[in-house]
Amino acid sequence: MGETAKTSVLGRIAAAGRDVRQARAMTLAKAMRLTLAKVADALMDLPMAVIGAVVDKTSGDGIEAQFKDDALLMLLDGPDGHVGAAAFDPALVGGLIQQQTMGSVQPDTGSARAMTRTDAAICAPLIDMVFDRLLPVLDDPEDMSLVDGFRFGAKADDTRTLAMALDAQDYMVIRLTVDVARGARQGDILFVLPLPDPLEQAHPDEEDAEALDQPTMTDTVMALNADLKMVLCSLHLPLGTLQSLTPGDELPLPPGAFPNVQILTNTGRIVGRGVVGHVNGVRAVKPQRKPSHASQPLRRASDEPLVDMPRVEEIEGPARRTGEARAEMSEAVVEDALAVPDAVKTGDPSQPVADNAAALASDPAENLPALTELPELDALPDLADLPDLADLPDLADLPDLAATGG
Repeated sequence: MGETAKTSVLGRIAAAGRDVRQARAMTLAKAMRLTLAKVADALMDLPMAVIGAVVDKTSGDGIEAQFKDDALLMLLDGPDGHVGAAAFDPALVGGLIQQQTMGSVQPDTGSARAMTRTDAAICAPLIDMVFDRLLPVLDDPEDMSLVDGFRFGAKADDTRTLAMALDAQDYMVIRLTVDVARGARQGDILFVLPLPDPLEQAHPDEEDAEALDQPTMTDTVMALNADLKMVLCSLHLPLGTLQSLTPGDELPLPPGAFPNVQILTNTGRIVGRGVVGHVNGVRAVKPQRKPSHASQPLRRASDEPLVDMPRVEEIEGPARRTGEARAEMSEAVVEDALAVPDAVKTGDPSQPVADNAAALASDPAENLPALTELPELDALPDLADLPDLADLPDLADLPDLAATGG
């Protein structure tokens, strides 16, 4: 009996503490009531009080029955493509318009009218600010995830169109009965927010989870160490001089070594070049972002060791040898032309042409060029390929050379 009484007393104390905590906790209904009143006063200078709040869950199949056809129907854009909804009574919409245009709210006359996009544009800032200020007030993490990230999306034409856009399995319905301007108008504001899918929470996407946990190939490669060698220059020394080196000896560096430091891998492959300088009192190499030959061309024969290119030897081909033979033949023709008698070169009329021809024929071996170096004539075309000569003009009309006395 004593143990049972003690347990009962502890249970009552715990229940009392839990009730006090729940009374102080900021639930979703309480947060909506306080936030809506503060936002209406700050945004529109409008007294608004929530006189009733009902929070309930409903399935997606019966969500269309929660809306009225004459209400201002709006879609809410949420995170990850989730869609919610909001609905304002026409009486409340009229009161918000009067406050924005005239600065005061008049009692509802009961005249019905169709809701327009202008009405939705007036209510949109109120909805956005309510969700912005509602999130920091809530205490329950589930309530915070429910309202996080929702904003005004667009106006819906009717309840059927609005219900078709809501495709979640379950929804949280928040119905607020609101008093505007101290009893001038009253109406309902409805917020419909999608609940998380229990199947997605129970069975998360394992592939996505593994992709987040495992590093990518890029991360693995970029985390590897790359050992580089900086080669200032290469020196060729006799083995005896190398063995006799002692601390303090000086080695002559070739000119232009500091701006042409080679960056090599462990295998000896050149991956870049750099310039030697000072950083914080120590020697450092600054890699060049563009090739060194773009700013410092290497043209001299002494720069050949600095150029990472294979050596190409010059090869004499048949075309080059034929060209040299033609050049030599041309030089021989010029020299032999210079040896022609002056009378022939000048065409002196005092000497007969026959004498000039006799002078040329006296020693033909001396006056004609050597024919041993002429190119072979195998490439000449066959005589059968020559064109027909029937179209040549008749030579009977030419003057008689003997009659001209020339």
